[in-house]
Amino acid sequence: MAEQDLRAAQGSEEMLNSGLSSSSGALPSAQVRRSDRRDYRLLHALAVGCFFVVSLATRLLPRSLRPFACAASGPESCLAEARRMADAVIPYAFEW
Repeated sequence: MAEQDLRAAQGSEEMLNSGLSSSSGALPSAQVRRSDRRDYRLLHALAVGCFFVVSLATRLLPRSLRPFACAASGPESCLAEARRMADAVIPYAFEW
């Protein structure tokens, strides 16, 4: 039983240390990029979902009163409008 506990503790310690650089304690840049990419995709998906609801709700208003309607383009689907709004807003979250 003590051997299993010792092996489990060593295994969990190796898992914790496997992503860390031995010299500085920082994450490798490839792992940071993957994490940022995953965070961006998750945030983008959530924003598109929220803006999709907003786009559906604003369709009840005349086009001239819609706050996010693109004046230069023709008709746009609700999903395309939601993606456009998310693409305009999300980069500010990663600016800092």
